[in-house]
Amino acid sequence: MTKTRLTLEDFYLFSQVRECALSPDGRLVAYIQRTPLKRMNDYTLNLWMSPVDGSAPPRQISRGRRQDRMPRWSPDGSLLAVLSTRESDDPDRPEDSEKDAEPKAQIWVYDLKWGGDARAITQHAEGVESFCWSPDGRRLVFSARDPSPEERDYLRSIRDKKSPGPWVLTRVQHKTDEGGYLDTVQHHLFLVDVATGETTQLTHGSASETDPVWSPDGQWICFRSNRTGDSDNNRRVDLWLINPQSREVRRLTHGDVDAKWATFSPDGQEVAFVSTREPENNYVSACLWTVRVADAQPVPNFPDNLGVGWTHIGGIVPDIVTADPVTSARVYPVPVLKTPMHLVSQEFDGVIEGPVRYLNTQEILTVASHRAQAKLMRFRVGTGEVEVLAPSERVGTVITFDWAHGVTVAVMNFPNTGPECFRVEPSTVTRLSRASADWLAERTIVPFHWIRYPDHDGVDIEALVLFPPDFNPEKPAPLIVSIHGGPMSYEAPEFEFETQYWANRGYLVLLVNYRGSTSYGEAFCRSIQGRWGPMEHDDVMCGVDAVIARGWADPTRLYCTGFSMGGIMTNWAVGHTDRFRAAVTEHGVWDYISAFGTDDCHLWWQDDYGVPWQNRAAYFASSPMSGLSQIRTPLLITAGEHDWRCPLSQAEQLYVALKKRGVDTELVIYPGEHHEADTRPARAVDRLRRIDEWFYRYGGIPVDDQL
Repeated sequence: MTKTRLTLEDFYLFSQVRECALSPDGRLVAYIQRTPLKRMNDYTLNLWMSPVDGSAPPRQISRGRRQDRMPRWSPDGSLLAVLSTRESDDPDRPEDSEKDAEPKAQIWVYDLKWGGDARAITQHAEGVESFCWSPDGRRLVFSARDPSPEERDYLRSIRDKKSPGPWVLTRVQHKTDEGGYLDTVQHHLFLVDVATGETTQLTHGSASETDPVWSPDGQWICFRSNRTGDSDNNRRVDLWLINPQSREVRRLTHGDVDAKWATFSPDGQEVAFVSTREPENNYVSACLWTVRVADAQPVPNFPDNLGVGWTHIGGIVPDIVTADPVTSARVYPVPVLKTPMHLVSQEFDGVIEGPVRYLNTQEILTVASHRAQAKLMRFRVGTGEVEVLAPSERVGTVITFDWAHGVTVAVMNFPNTGPECFRVEPSTVTRLSRASADWLAERTIVPFHWIRYPDHDGVDIEALVLFPPDFNPEKPAPLIVSIHGGPMSYEAPEFEFETQYWANRGYLVLLVNYRGSTSYGEAFCRSIQGRWGPMEHDDVMCGVDAVIARGWADPTRLYCTGFSMGGIMTNWAVGHTDRFRAAVTEHGVWDYISAFGTDDCHLWWQDDYGVPWQNRAAYFASSPMSGLSQIRTPLLITAGEHDWRCPLSQAEQLYVALKKRGVDTELVIYPGEHHEADTRPARAVDRLRRIDEWFYRYGGIPVDDQL
């Protein structure tokens, strides 16, 4: 079959599987598929279903412009619940719902025995965040925002479209990317009867309770909660238990964790979860732990127990620096007790990414990354022994998975498939979904190669190289260096539209897992803590030298781009080398001093550099701004109007500084956009077209009129 090259138009065909959930008998898999809607310039997230044995093609269950997520089967498999954002089917919608407001996510249930459309069993005014079935299938526990009467009045005021009231901010974490300016509303737990929709509130108080999980015997519900009373200044998220009948509460962890992905063992005697050893330190690898339910401590004064269990809460940075500025600013809670938890992943030098599933009382299945590849791994509780299930080769990566009745399915991304749902068996994986399978089979998917090379410090660095379809070793190709974000992330052997597109255009593409990347061991990641810039840049430029030395890249046609941390490192690169003919920095940061407090990362900056008024020199030295006077490279800058991770003001400062110095530059601002590259299909296509045109302007490959 003759294959055609990937074009920008193909982005509108690129559907992706996001989540999967197995029926209790292991025969059916439900999954969520994201599909671009070109005419509406939007995406729809729809529920699909497929038999696990592949005996029939997948079927689309929900249709239209939906935002479905979190498919969850009832214990007997007769019902399937999803969180969905769609118009209510209840004529008695709560009166305090804003008439002009967008619908919020509610729990909708499909009756798989009798059929018919889904039925909404919640009508919570603020929507539902997460939920879990009870073991008998009669109830669901869910977490949702629960405003007080005063908070409800405030929400009405700021949501008034004709005359919105002012935001009144009292929190340190006063905004987040996508969340915008934050209020004080807490999340609490509720029980809902599946048959009647009758809802009962389970928790109250001045702290949030999220991500509930029911124990196998129905006696306990485990939930996550930061109860320091100062949750904006630390990441001490503990695990707690509540009895849904008596409302008795017990504490499972004791303030030394940031617990995620909690899961009960089949006998209900243990809870497995994921946490780092240092909750506020972004560079510390996440590990797999277990804790015994019998060790949980009673909490007699719940919910009025904020601040109990710590000798010191912290949060306030002292004016007098008693040690170095970074150490002095690390004012985190000091717990009274140490959680009696068992480290399951002690033999694994990687990162546990979750979710977590018990296969039996001694074996746990989870997603864990090692050497730039997320794999499905089985850990033995007693010994820490680990076995890789999939993928076995250094091709493809696991996004998420589910397990039931001895059957395993996973959402995996291979270079020739994109994210799809697969059945995982001991020696094979079988594709069950066909989100992008048909059209991708007709396109040229370019190969990539792993390379290793030493940086100037003698550290081995690994990178991926994608070759153009007609690559000729006798004729080196123009090179695009694409720097990944994070920095706690990595380039993986998977299908990524933009890198495949650039390679199909005729560029050699270099993807470097520089120091700071995860999955290469904690020491490798921690090496850049508090000193961003020089090491990552050296690793990238040594990669450029490596592909030039191999005769693959044309040294006179080098280009650089990156998003988020990749944008930061692009800003750093143009201030420390003139080897790139042009560069594109997307949603990056320029001046760390002015970023503090205007972005949503104050805890991150504080743990890395202290606070800027006490450590101004270190903030400036690590900022790309420090290299301003050396920048000569033509630079295209992109930013989101409402990006609170890497604020628009950072792009504006960089843009004006370059204009004042006479450097060729443009600033592209995407209206209403957050810290994302593809929240709207047309936005994703536009950014790739602009990168194309910018590089072509400075000697790159001619741009075709594709759309």
